[in-house]
Amino acid sequence: MTLTIIDRSIHLLAAPSSDYRRILLDAIAELPAGADQRASEEIGAFLARAPQPGADFPCSLDFVRSRARKALIRLGDALRNEYVGAVEPEICYTVPFALDRAHLPAARDWLDIYGYDLDRVHPEMVLVNTGGYRDVSFALVTRSHYHLAFNLAGNLPWSSDSVSLGLTWGHLIHYSIAVIQPDSRLCASRIETIPAGRTMSFAPPRIGSDALSAGVAPTPVADVTFDFSTNKLEATVCVTAVDSRRHATFSGCTVEFLYTTDPDRVIEALPRDPATHVSYRHQPGELSAMVRLGEISLVSAADEGCVSPVAYVEARRTGALDRATRDALDPQMQAVDPAILKVRPRFAPRIR
Repeated sequence: MTLTIIDRSIHLLAAPSSDYRRILLDAIAELPAGADQRASEEIGAFLARAPQPGADFPCSLDFVRSRARKALIRLGDALRNEYVGAVEPEICYTVPFALDRAHLPAARDWLDIYGYDLDRVHPEMVLVNTGGYRDVSFALVTRSHYHLAFNLAGNLPWSSDSVSLGLTWGHLIHYSIAVIQPDSRLCASRIETIPAGRTMSFAPPRIGSDALSAGVAPTPVADVTFDFSTNKLEATVCVTAVDSRRHATFSGCTVEFLYTTDPDRVIEALPRDPATHVSYRHQPGELSAMVRLGEISLVSAADEGCVSPVAYVEARRTGALDRATRDALDPQMQAVDPAILKVRPRFAPRIR
């Protein structure tokens, strides 16, 4: 019963308009007496840690909803005694979204970096120059597990060669904040298309037997969500089959690799989720789902000491750039696909 509740909540959280807090509270309320305490404890811990979007946390609701869904998938895997990897932090937005070299060094300004589970690692900051890296972690301050602040007024080695700030953990740069100058170059950006017809199959593990032994065919439901990092695109497929008594008989999720762009490029956006069609095959003791994907379009940009057009437009829209900087870089926007210029950063706050 516990897994049934968790898996139903996972499916509900796949909907973009879903209220993650209400779904998680309902899940706790529905857990049966005597259920594994890990379920209520971990869901409660997530609710206690989840920031409320607003002035103090500008990321979109989709970000927290996505983290909630990932937490439930991990919980379900743990309850099934499957392998569960380490929790990976994630950055969702920064204020300002990019830095204008004309404003640096700033007298009192801070760069605010928002995300989740940032207390799971030891974050550091490097200043990326055309000739290498400088460790500037001394200016990085931890405000909470979802908020880091970087002191722009400190004794930082800004120069005309400064390209970006890189937030690192585990010796890798996981998030970059552009340093924009009048002579900066907008990165080559493009829309890449994956043709329709890609298929994925998944046979969720069997977690119940009563309905099967009675010969009752369970009713399956599935959802597919998409995620990307650096140059890789993946899909998470979750399938649950429930019998007439609302007992799950098959249930689970799997992550499938879909696509990788060139190694010197970064995937910046998936403008819309592709259409999906799911078919099922059921036979005694086994259930499998076949997912057929529609066409997938994604935005990628070169990663070679330049400024992403998506980042530039967002910084420009939010007033982070000096007029002289905008006048110098705006002509380069004419070479960018107009569709790309309409793309917002992932998890950016809604425009009011």
